[in-house]
Amino acid sequence: MDNSIRRPGPFGKPLVSAGAEPDTPDPDDDPEAPGLPPEPPPEIIFRTPFPRPRVGALRNIIATAFVGLAILGIVWYFDSPEGVGSSQKINVTGAATGPAPKVGKAAPDFRVQALDGQYYQLSDFRGQPVWINFWASWCPPCRAENPDIQAVYEANRADGLVVLGVAIGEEDGTVRGYVERTGLTYLNGLDRSTDIAATYRIVGIPTHFFVDRDGILREWRIGSMSKKTMEKNVDKIMVGAAGGGEGGP
Repeated sequence: MDNSIRRPGPFGKPLVSAGAEPDTPDPDDDPEAPGLPPEPPPEIIFRTPFPRPRVGALRNIIATAFVGLAILGIVWYFDSPEGVGSSQKINVTGAATGPAPKVGKAAPDFRVQALDGQYYQLSDFRGQPVWINFWASWCPPCRAENPDIQAVYEANRADGLVVLGVAIGEEDGTVRGYVERTGLTYLNGLDRSTDIAATYRIVGIPTHFFVDRDGILREWRIGSMSKKTMEKNVDKIMVGAAGGGEGGP
């Protein structure tokens, strides 16, 4: 039996009388007691100051990014030398005659009345490279590329290049007024009946056909072109002479 006298001491701690055995400290009462491992620090969790987007919003962000990339890809493709530019749908009511044009084969022959009142046959230009451009004065992509066509024509006409514009379904006064206002000097004809366009299977304008000195179709392009692409295609038909040009498209 413990007969020691306990009196309260300073700071509320009991005093033990002489001869009494002190109480054994409880390690749980002293967190700094030696021999006990320190408590592990609480887990640190990083939280962003920005609210986490909802699933629907995240899906919209991803979709918008993909659309943006697609638009950039289309712009790059149309602006690249081999890209196909914009075109305008056109209604052709004429009757097609003969086979459709095919690269590596003779270009379908046709007769067209030009703005100077004369009639020209495609075969009349045998021995010269011919660039045929189906277009219309109301067609935005046609109008946009006409200055480049004029520039490429001026750079190559001394070497025999013939540029033959074929205006589809328009009257003389309309086409003549546009040609005079814009300063186009290459040959332009009228396909009022759209029969020539039908023979060449035109579904959109502008459409370009590049025919070499032997009358062989070397390139066929639907839609507007960059000036660089025009020059590249003209180079294909400028080489050689009638009966001695390079073979193959």
